[in-house]
Amino acid sequence: MDIWVPSKRRGHVRADVRFYHGGEKEPFREDLDLHNIWHDEGELFLLSLAFATGYANYGSPTPANLYLGLDNRAALAEADTLATLVNELPATPLPGTGYARIALSTAGTGAGGQDFVISQPAAAYRVTSKSCVFTAGGAWAEVRNMFLTTHATAVASASGQRLLASLALAHGAITLALNDTVTATIYVGISE
Repeated sequence: MDIWVPSKRRGHVRADVRFYHGGEKEPFREDLDLHNIWHDEGELFLLSLAFATGYANYGSPTPANLYLGLDNRAALAEADTLATLVNELPATPLPGTGYARIALSTAGTGAGGQDFVISQPAAAYRVTSKSCVFTAGGAWAEVRNMFLTTHATAVASASGQRLLASLALAHGAITLALNDTVTATIYVGISE
């Protein structure tokens, strides 16, 4: 038996990203409803969790957290892995600049007030993350992309360490100064 998904129904990760200068209430830039690329290992990760939990180096257990990060790849590709991240912030600026991947717990029930909330805003279901805030503790290198991974610090893919999805910022690279912030909410779902 073949099970297929019609071409009009697709999996997606989207995000709303806002950039603020230190202390200002209005964003100086907004990138809204950004579309993603699912990486090959992200697709394998999701499929193995649902259909092949014993699949080598993927499958279960579900990680306790997923992590949101920033990097500077010039272009995104399906074959990207953690090793292809370019100038992820910990490697570029001096230590003490405040960057770390943001943890999002996968242990919730999907109800309101948790890191991920499941809803049905239209015909399809989706999960929405809590609002995540990166605050520059110093000058940050250029940022072009946001990514979702299964590991807090890994820079190479391995069992339990996968690059799931990435999205390019709509207006290209941005450099952040002391106390500038990046606020992001991600949406993962199947769309019509």
